[in-house]
Amino acid sequence: MRIQRATLLMTIIFIASVVYIILYFKLFIPTPEQERNIILILKEHNIRSDFWQTVSAGAEAAAKEAGAEITITGPLQETDVDAQIKLLEEVLEQKPQAIVLAPINDDRVTAEMKKIHDAKIPLVIIDTPVSLKSAPALVSNDHITAGMQAGKVTLEQTKNNPKVVIISDFITSGVSLEREKGVKKALFPYPNSIYGTYYNADSEERAYMIAKTIMRDHSDLNTIIALNESAALGAAKAIKDANKTGLVKLIGFDTSVYEIRLLEEGTLNATVVQQPFNIGYLGVQTVLELMEGKKVKPVTYTNSIVVTKENMYSQENQKLLFPFIDK
Repeated sequence: MRIQRATLLMTIIFIASVVYIILYFKLFIPTPEQERNIILILKEHNIRSDFWQTVSAGAEAAAKEAGAEITITGPLQETDVDAQIKLLEEVLEQKPQAIVLAPINDDRVTAEMKKIHDAKIPLVIIDTPVSLKSAPALVSNDHITAGMQAGKVTLEQTKNNPKVVIISDFITSGVSLEREKGVKKALFPYPNSIYGTYYNADSEERAYMIAKTIMRDHSDLNTIIALNESAALGAAKAIKDANKTGLVKLIGFDTSVYEIRLLEEGTLNATVVQQPFNIGYLGVQTVLELMEGKKVKPVTYTNSIVVTKENMYSQENQKLLFPFIDK
């Protein structure tokens, strides 16, 4: 009888110990957070693209801080709409926890975004404004303000006597349209100052031909505003070939190794530089908040800075122009 009592007592003590241990770990030992996975789809995932590599770096930094996993992908060229659509279709089949997207401007991409929305997958758009009935949260440079900055630096460079031509990429480009609006807003007090807007279809050679023709047809032209890199590079070549460096001012956007060289030599008089690291960082941070059920701002804007030959060597601007150099 004593043995049975002892056995029963030991059993009770054992069960009580197990229950205590389970409760202790549940109450006092924090369990790891559920793993969060984010997919970032860029316009261009190419090591040669300084801008998108910097966006990626910002996104990775935000994910690392939050302990989340991030997968970064995108087409090799920013104009490859078919490749981005294919990636969106593949990602949608995987049913990811969240998506951050820099969309190429195309109705088919917009249709894929609607599918993501209908699947109730948290979605944040970066860089490029989109037209959707239920628009996702947007993290972007304020492109209208950036265009106004380009217009204002044009006035400085021409001493308030602008005779301007604008070279854009595509008439459907949301980013370029907003930049153009900003330029026109800044130059509005100066009637007949803009001879027109021309489209280079993201072709450096086409921008060269446009700039060459415009300089020939308008002898008083004193500024070319190039809304994208290919336009700036093509226009710079035309200006140099016409021996008009300094006579025809060139105002660009963003930055690359080639644009930095043009700044240093004085062919590019100014460039309006975004903060791509912040775009990637805030894009991921915003989608993480959506995953947690938090309410986020519909639009988050980042700032841009006007860089010239005179201020390009400041510490702040060096970080923008050379983001991957460890200082």
